[in-house]
Amino acid sequence: MGLVFLPPYSPELQPVERVWPLVDAAVANGQVETEEELWARAEARCAYLQTQPGLIRSHTLFHWWPGGC
Repeated sequence: MGLVFLPPYSPELQPVERVWPLVDAAVANGQVETEEELWARAEARCAYLQTQPGLIRSHTLFHWWPGGC
C-alpha cells in the first residue's frame, strides 16, 4: 500500500467539486435568521438538483473521461 498525492487543484478527480457552485448560489445569495433556515435552504436546493440529472451531468462530465462520469 502506498500514498498517492493529488495535485493541489484537480477537480476532474473529484467531479462533485464542480457541483458545489450550484448549491452555493442558492444558499449564499440570501439572508437567513437561523441555522435551521440555512439547512432548510441547502436541503431544498439538493432536492431540486436531484431532479436535474442533465444539469449535474453538464457540470461533472469530462469529455476525455472514459465512459463519462
